Amino acid sequence: MANIEVKAPGVVKLLGEHAVVYGRLAVAAAISIYAKSAVKQTGGRGLTILLPDVTSSHVSLDKNDLKALFSSFKARKSMHAYFEDNKGIGEAVLPYATIAARLFAEHKLNPEGIEVSITSAIPLQKGFASSAACSTAFTVSLLNASKIALPDSSVIDIARDGDRIIHMNEGAGAIDISTSYYGGYVSYSASSGARKEDIGTKLELLLVDTGPKKSTAEMVNKVTESYKKDKMHIEKILDQIDECSKAGINALKSGDIVRLGSLMLMDHALLSELGVSSDSLDAFIDFARKNKFYGAKLSGGGGGGAAIGICADVATMEAAAMESGFDARSIPVSLEGAKSFYLYKSE
Repeated sequence: MANIEVKAPGVVKLLGEHAVVYGRLAVAAAISIYAKSAVKQTGGRGLTILLPDVTSSHVSLDKNDLKALFSSFKARKSMHAYFEDNKGIGEAVLPYATIAARLFAEHKLNPEGIEVSITSAIPLQKGFASSAACSTAFTVSLLNASKIALPDSSVIDIARDGDRIIHMNEGAGAIDISTSYYGGYVSYSASSGARKEDIGTKLELLLVDTGPKKSTAEMVNKVTESYKKDKMHIEKILDQIDECSKAGINALKSGDIVRLGSLMLMDHALLSELGVSSDSLDAFIDFARKNKFYGAKLSGGGGGGAAIGICADVATMEAAAMESGFDARSIPVSLEGAKSFYLYKSE
């Protein structure tokens, strides 16, 4: 067992939110703020998990604990039932303990004398996929330190268990975990799955926290209700969002940032028509238009929270946005993900 530190980037959605729920294409990008997982060998027994950003206490699990946890996970009737049955381990620790239990049971991870500390510089609950980055960094750090070789698809699926628990959703993490693992740009649809796009465009984003956001589940349900009431109209909007996503990939591949920006503005207008924008998000989009950004849009579930923008001079616009009262920061896309640390990967 080697001492090792792995970092995994946060994630923003460039195009395709909500439409992806209905089988259309979405595009995400990894961003250069990171979660880290540090593994070290100790003289103790079992696996010790520390979350210093959350609590000063720690949880230690031996082989019997991990075996029992994996059995409970495999036999789960639902994520909620599994969570309720095992939250005594610690609600914050359970996602990571579950990942470790699966690695122990399926891939012969030796948990004896391992200490793992997980930290994150990614803002929580703001739409930047902090939980996905933490799960990804944790999974890759254990695999790498233990010299366990797995295909990329297996690593991603195991890391997704963390997001499945955090979000109480069996389908969680498909795009966020994949993007944090691969880095760069990732597309996703239900039919094609997650795909790392061969794009080297070094995009600089302005990330804006527009304030309190409604839950993604609430926003998804809002679109669902609209879909039930007027399926034909909503399908038309979803198709247009899908077209923005496909054209956006082509714009990124050719390095046409002006075209990408116009597609982002179109996408935001369509998402607003779906009812998932907010006054705070629209205020930033209005600011971006007045300041001649190439493009701007909400990022994620909407209802407040994260927005992104692209412009000719990001540093100047960061200062202008902050002067106008926005919580803004310039962040480049991270073309490398946690996979770059996974020395023992195999296909």
